Amino acid sequence: MKGVMLMAGKRQPTVLVKANGRKHLSKAEEAERLAAEPQVEPSACVKPPGWLTKRFHSEFLEIGQILLNAGLYTELDRDVLGQYFVARDGWLKANKKASAAIRDNDEKRAQSWTTIQNTYFRQARQCGEVMGLSVTSRCRLVVPESVKQKSEDQNPFLQLIEGGLASEA
Repeated sequence: MKGVMLMAGKRQPTVLVKANGRKHLSKAEEAERLAAEPQVEPSACVKPPGWLTKRFHSEFLEIGQILLNAGLYTELDRDVLGQYFVARDGWLKANKKASAAIRDNDEKRAQSWTTIQNTYFRQARQCGEVMGLSVTSRCRLVVPESVKQKSEDQNPFLQLIEGGLASEA
């Protein structure tokens, strides 16, 4: 394929590259890559952003804790998760207005509210996908086989099922 340039894939974090085991990195290359990658410490707790109204706080804390437990939440994600709740709330309100306009056979008002509804829906969907709130966005998360294997090796229930625990002997 002379003259054809192939594009490289998306740059993956060094930890993922090493876990996949498909590419050998020298210690110098690994150190250089790690130094160039942003390092974000995981959050100790979930805290809503200051601008988020109080009525969203309990749900923010609930969803935030689920994301934190799954390893999908850091302090940098507070605003995106807050924006998700605001956009979803806007979508719910616009949905009610659009439904009322449709019931009243007011085509112009229904079209206007449907446009607003679509805007809020797109915003909520985009925030949700970024945070891993949808099934498809969670499926895009890559867990290397070696990490999966380590967690399976340390799972006492799986060992019990397979008959590998020493206490059975």
